[in-house]
Amino acid sequence: MARYPRTYSIPASSRRGGSPPPAYTPYPNEQTPLFKQKTYAQSDSSKPRSSLCLSLFYLAIQLTIISLFLLFLYKILLLIISAVSPHETIPAPPPTYSVAIIGAGPAGISAAQYLHRKAGSIGVRFNITLFESTPSIGGQLALNDSAGSPVFPYNDRTQDPIIAEDIAGAALMWGNPRFTKSSEDILGVETEFSELPSQQVGYFDGERIIRQTTRPYSKTPTGSWLGLCWTYGSSVWRAGAMSKEGDLRDRLADSSLESDITQLMGSLGVFEPVQEYAHDGLDGRGIGGAYVTEILAPQVERALSQKVSDISTLAMVISAFQEDIANAYVGGDLLDRLEQIVATTGVTIKTATEVSGIKHEEISDDESAWLVKYDAPGGASGARAEAFDKVVIAAPNFDLYRAASVDDIEAASVLTYRPAHVTFFTMPSRLSSDVFQDVEQVLFLEKQEEGDSLGGIRELAFVREVVRVADDGERKMEYLYRALSDGEATERLKQLNLEVTWLYQARLDNAYPFLYPFRRFPPFKLSEKGLWWTPAIHAIASTVDMSWLAGQIVAEEVVKDVLK
Repeated sequence: MARYPRTYSIPASSRRGGSPPPAYTPYPNEQTPLFKQKTYAQSDSSKPRSSLCLSLFYLAIQLTIISLFLLFLYKILLLIISAVSPHETIPAPPPTYSVAIIGAGPAGISAAQYLHRKAGSIGVRFNITLFESTPSIGGQLALNDSAGSPVFPYNDRTQDPIIAEDIAGAALMWGNPRFTKSSEDILGVETEFSELPSQQVGYFDGERIIRQTTRPYSKTPTGSWLGLCWTYGSSVWRAGAMSKEGDLRDRLADSSLESDITQLMGSLGVFEPVQEYAHDGLDGRGIGGAYVTEILAPQVERALSQKVSDISTLAMVISAFQEDIANAYVGGDLLDRLEQIVATTGVTIKTATEVSGIKHEEISDDESAWLVKYDAPGGASGARAEAFDKVVIAAPNFDLYRAASVDDIEAASVLTYRPAHVTFFTMPSRLSSDVFQDVEQVLFLEKQEEGDSLGGIRELAFVREVVRVADDGERKMEYLYRALSDGEATERLKQLNLEVTWLYQARLDNAYPFLYPFRRFPPFKLSEKGLWWTPAIHAIASTVDMSWLAGQIVAEEVVKDVLK
């Protein structure tokens, strides 16, 4: 319809009947019944643009609400999944400490094993390195030939090697129950013991056997016991009762890890005997006279390489007890057991490695460590050094203590050691019956004059029978013996006119600690920077169980130190 005005001509009348239709006009201000009036505030083209913006705004709000709702549902779903199936988080690695243990004898192995087992329960990790100067572990009870291998009679590997029990007696493990029980727990084994028959011990004055006793004391025949009582009086049964005082097996097996030696002695009930001279202890027990010089003194010399007049009462009673049970029982193998224990710890072992010194040094602005210097193993030239957080000295080598304070060095210096020689030899027959009367063990009286051809030999003892294969292939039964002496014994053995077919001799540089009565006891801890030593326990006594206990005490102190 056109937007401009038009003029219509309307006829005067209609051909149809009825009224005419209402007038019509296209103009907006005019009203008709057929069209309602519309009023526009703006042009028609502006309405679609405004509606689109509003719609988009509402749509954005709706999408935002929906997104927030979906995010909320997602979070709820994650919480439900976590509650039903919690996922594992990766824990932070445990703190790691490097520990050097110098000496792979019973004390050093005890410390390494204790730290290894304790690490998991305290949430730390120990990287442990064992240093051993000899070719094999086991301390001074492990003998090695020139090639670093175990010692075999006749150098014949078809023979049984010489073991620790050949040196210290068949009751070595039975007499040290703390070590035995600990090894059983570690290895999951049970040690069975067999009782040996009694043995005869002869006491030699340089010319003949002047007296005989039976070992163990409890198996002495009635006739022999009465004869001893006739000769030595009441000292015989009083000495038998005294030797029982040296039986610390139950007390050591249950001892707590007390780091203060004074309190440790109190818990073991040995505080007074450690501080008392042996002669005072003998007087208080009513033991004296010829029994001391002819029976007790040779036993002490064999066990400690010291005179009765020099030692503490505790050392005396322990040595008497050890000699009484030395061959009472068999069972287990000390060195084999130690090797098995080391295998369970997974520690790094450096054998044939001589540690030359230790020193605490600053290795960076905020970090310090112990530098352990050692000679390269296998004869390689040049010294080496490794850094460690903590150091445990389990060997009686005082050159290593220069890194400690002056006070600690003085405390450590109260302990000194003396060497001993052990010699194994074979003979085609037993010791001459006209001189040694077929006894299993000969102890030498300490009253031998200096310069005597046998002076310094303290014991000759039968070890076991061996089979020797001659050059022609013939197999012959021979006899393995042991000699303990203060010095080289080859020439002295020749004075006995023995027909020796094979001989092996070793020097044990720190075989025996001097067990004087002590008034001042060294600490286990030598430095607050992380240095300990196990030989401090030698102020009390020196046994496998004492060493094993010392290793555990020091290891527990290391644990406490890293948890500070």
